[in-house]
Amino acid sequence: MTASNDETVTTWQESIAELQSLLDASLEDNRDANLQLSSLCSTIIFEFDESPPESVLTAVRTIYHRVLLNLGEYSKVVEFHSKNNDGSTNNTLEVAYALYRLRKYDACRKLIVASISNAADANTVGEEGSSSNNATDRVLMHIHAQTLYRLGETNEADQLYSKILYNTNSEEDNAMDADEREDTLSNALANRIANYTPGSMLQQDGTSMVSWLEEDESIRQLIESYGEGGGGEEVGDEGEEEEMLQNYDLAYNLATYMLVSSDARSQSQVVQAKSLLEQAEKSALTILESSSPAEDEEDDGDADPADNGEEKQKMQLLAEREAGPIRANLALANVLLGGEDNEMDALRTYLTLLTKTAKSGTEQGNLLATSSNNLALLRDGKESVFDVLKRIPITSSLSVSENGVSDSKNGGKKKKDKGGGVSIVPLVGATPQQVRTALFNRALLFAKMGNATGCMEALDVLRASLLVSYHGDDSKASRSGFATSGKGKKKKTPTSSDDVPTARPSSDAEIAAWKAQADWLESELVRISESKDKNSDDILQDAIASLDKTTDAITNCEESGALLHTKSQLLLHKAALANPELNADGIIGSLESLPLPVQSCPGTKVTLASLYGSSNNDEKAEQLLSDLGNDIALAEFRLERGQYQQAVDLLEGIVEEQGSEAPMEVRAMLVKALSYTDPEQAEEVAESLLEATSVELDGEKLETMEIPRFAKKAGDSSSKVRKTIAATGGGKGRVRAGERKKKNRDAILRKRAKQREAYLSKLEAEGRYDPKQNTKPDPERWIPKSQRSYNRRGRRSRNKGTGAQGGGAGAGMEKDAAKLDVAARLAANDGQSSGPSTANMKVS
Repeated sequence: MTASNDETVTTWQESIAELQSLLDASLEDNRDANLQLSSLCSTIIFEFDESPPESVLTAVRTIYHRVLLNLGEYSKVVEFHSKNNDGSTNNTLEVAYALYRLRKYDACRKLIVASISNAADANTVGEEGSSSNNATDRVLMHIHAQTLYRLGETNEADQLYSKILYNTNSEEDNAMDADEREDTLSNALANRIANYTPGSMLQQDGTSMVSWLEEDESIRQLIESYGEGGGGEEVGDEGEEEEMLQNYDLAYNLATYMLVSSDARSQSQVVQAKSLLEQAEKSALTILESSSPAEDEEDDGDADPADNGEEKQKMQLLAEREAGPIRANLALANVLLGGEDNEMDALRTYLTLLTKTAKSGTEQGNLLATSSNNLALLRDGKESVFDVLKRIPITSSLSVSENGVSDSKNGGKKKKDKGGGVSIVPLVGATPQQVRTALFNRALLFAKMGNATGCMEALDVLRASLLVSYHGDDSKASRSGFATSGKGKKKKTPTSSDDVPTARPSSDAEIAAWKAQADWLESELVRISESKDKNSDDILQDAIASLDKTTDAITNCEESGALLHTKSQLLLHKAALANPELNADGIIGSLESLPLPVQSCPGTKVTLASLYGSSNNDEKAEQLLSDLGNDIALAEFRLERGQYQQAVDLLEGIVEEQGSEAPMEVRAMLVKALSYTDPEQAEEVAESLLEATSVELDGEKLETMEIPRFAKKAGDSSSKVRKTIAATGGGKGRVRAGERKKKNRDAILRKRAKQREAYLSKLEAEGRYDPKQNTKPDPERWIPKSQRSYNRRGRRSRNKGTGAQGGGAGAGMEKDAAKLDVAARLAANDGQSSGPSTANMKVS
């Protein structure tokens, strides 16, 4: 090989000198420099008869590994390590990263575990020591945690993330900085989101478990600063950058975790999650759109304005792509909060996202699938079950462990549907939680359709997927969807373990909970179809017995939450079947039969108190509300029961204790209660309430605000959006089924005038209409076209079939009348024969 001075390198010392000069030039990001470094390292290691010292070779091997990583040649890193491995733990980090990028997760985990067990000092890797202060050790631990996440072992990954964050001495020079800490928290939250099971946060006392992540100081500060609708909304332009949310990924993952686990959270926490997402969206759009690379070259006079415009456009597209998942979860927050306005906002968001992501192909396939699934939830009951079913994503065996973007012909794209206009959406690269949700939704809709075969196939795939977390490094997982059928084709079902989607929950208890959910759906299918082969009650009872058996077998009480949650669902379903009239006593009995932790939940207590109140059992109702410790709920109950003075005492105590921070609803309830006991004091409280809620409106600000309307750009689906919203009733008042809201007469006339103007403009553009020319009406416009004078068609046979057809006007009528006028014909002939005739001949 040749050196930089064009002299042939003859010794390894000269190669080392050249290697050092290239490293000093700091050209690691330059591909040509990396290629030269790779060639030099290869020469030093393999091509000299006189071998360099082992310490030099060790350093050169490390450089060679990292240069290959910079070049993206991960296979060469693994191959070099396998051929030249001397049993030491050198370069474990580089090889582990290469295996991770090659999606060889089993091999990556084995390598890291072997390096831990073979190390003389456990602190070398930082996982069994008291701290992890070395940056290299933390990177290796992070690769290990990410590998466990890809393998579906999310509980182990969660524990490892906790060690990374809290087994670190902050006083060391190589301690974790703020950015690294936030990135680690973000990945830990994503790990929890990926494999969440409803009910898993339920504790024995009925409260929700608070994870170590939610107790982290950074997470608490993030919620306090941006989860309460803050984040610099009232900050001026000078302080806006200081209040901007820099790490919007962390806020997005935290809000998503709060929404996914909403079954264990209050509505106020869902509102906090929505505020976090709003701030994350604002920050993503602002930061990315303002961080164009062209801004660093403003002083360069040679900069091409066209290039700057392209760079700016790319950053804007990137910002919109980053904001897409945030907007999808904002719509989910609106769905969870409920209300007609929130549901309409969510509907608009999902329809817009479906339109945009469908154009991007495979780049945002997961966002397309998620939006389609959530839109199906909103459209259930408003569209046919068949159309809703087609919105549920089609699962494949490719999960988050495999390639996130399908290489198949239709992977990640919407398949056109020839009937109904709803497209089939594939779900590729999904998390276990997403796969389980899609499979269960599909089975549920098949059951609603009465399609027993489709439902059982979907349930079989779901049950099989609960046992598979990873297909293996050499697996050839199928990218084709399951439970789909084409014309003349049978439905596709998994034929091997490689074809089963990976959806294993994080614990055996959660597996049992999901199996019980599948058994419940099967029992309902048997009941609806009135099958004689199976008994629905037996299936349901066996599922409940299986949950009890699993609950008794587990030793960790923290894992029983999902089991108790699922058992409660099955018991309530069983009670609803036994009590179709839903009388209060029957509902109370079913609620009291639920597991004790579920009975201890605030929602269950409030519901029981309401039922006791409707049954005139005020003593039990007040006891439940008092045990709950919710004075507001107790005051509301006493207002309903007419106990106004007791309600006043409770509400005044809340106002005195909380002062100006007392909720507005408490003051409003106090006014209502005082109106029965002390009207004058009620007026005083009401006046203070009005003063506290006074809003100053800025007229100029209102005039400059943009009026919200649908976009009318070419290719936009605004018309489809409007039609869908109109079908669901987009007005403030909900239209009853079978009724049609009457339109305003003036609005109809304005719409017609607008349409007429648009039509005339179109004719004028085509040269078919001149507004300056006054066109005269056709004088023969009342005569049939076939009888008009300017009609030239059919002149050869114009006298055929022109007989009278009941009278009329015109030339046709005159001809028919002439045929019947005998006197006129005789007068025309003057009594003379017009030809030979026997009338005047004499007979001899």
